[in-house]
Amino acid sequence: MAPDDPLSVDDGAGAVDAAAARWVFQGMLGLMIAGVLAYFMLSTSPPPPPPEVAGDPLLLEGRSIYLGRCATCHGLEGRGDGPIAGSLLGPPVGNISDGKWKHGGKPEEVLGVISKGVDGTRMAGWGLVLEPSQLRAVTAYVFFLARQPVPEVLRQSAP
Repeated sequence: MAPDDPLSVDDGAGAVDAAAARWVFQGMLGLMIAGVLAYFMLSTSPPPPPPEVAGDPLLLEGRSIYLGRCATCHGLEGRGDGPIAGSLLGPPVGNISDGKWKHGGKPEEVLGVISKGVDGTRMAGWGLVLEPSQLRAVTAYVFFLARQPVPEVLRQSAP
């Protein structure tokens, strides 16, 4: 390229083709725009809560926490079919919607699994992240997903 070429720029290390730089920039910009569009087109919003959840503040809070923290593994309905469930190492993600929980079905047992996690699995303990009232709310929502009545003990304040 000639020094007087309007499409070249001398950056001190040699000539840079301005047209090529524009193509690279436009390509990067196009990829970025495509990524943003794909994100918004492919991401699905959860459906609105069912009336029995929408009318219950404890279940509504539990659903919010569940969708933000648990649904990626357990799925929207708790079947163990969340978007990352298949890529996790170790035992398969548990189906919490069937109410057949191998770590126990008493409120304190379910709360313990959510709070402390399960050794040897990818089930993390949320006790250091969530407040006790939030742990009770998400536990109540797990009972709801299993089509079981929410135990009254979960509706009570912590001592």
